[in-house]
Amino acid sequence: MQNGEKLKVFRDFTLEVARDNSSRIKEQYEEACRQELEEFRKNKQAEVEHKIQIEERSMRRQMNSRVSGEMLRQKHILDACKRQWKEKLMQEILILLKEYQNTAAYMDYLTAKIELAKRVAGKETVIIYINESDKDKQAELEEKTGVQLTLSDIDFGGGIRAIIRSRNILIDESFLTKLEQEETYL
Repeated sequence: MQNGEKLKVFRDFTLEVARDNSSRIKEQYEEACRQELEEFRKNKQAEVEHKIQIEERSMRRQMNSRVSGEMLRQKHILDACKRQWKEKLMQEILILLKEYQNTAAYMDYLTAKIELAKRVAGKETVIIYINESDKDKQAELEEKTGVQLTLSDIDFGGGIRAIIRSRNILIDESFLTKLEQEETYL
């Protein structure tokens, strides 16, 4: 083999080795770049997911706050409506009671309640109070029931109140008390 041929073989061999080395280095570099790119993508994906979760939580908090505020506002409106309704109802009831107090049924009611107080007292002394507004009915009621009635200094809206002092009993059949009891259920 001559020098030229030897050089050619040597040259081809070195070029082949250099190509293999170059190819291997290039593949290693590409693999390193792929891994770095994949890691970068994973990090970015995780970062984006984390930001989305934070934003989601923030939006939920804002929505919950808005919903709570709206619920509170609606509760205030409902409470105001209930108060207005209750006041209107109580006004209507008072008007109806005033009308009722001018009927014969009211006289029968008072008579029945006075008789009840007499039965509860038995032979004991009982003081029966009627409302100042029923002053015009006092004589007729005393005649019907045979009991001396006392006009109350305190307005209790109609009905009667009776006291049996010896047994510490108060019989409260006043409309004011009955209305207060009913008002607690509204």
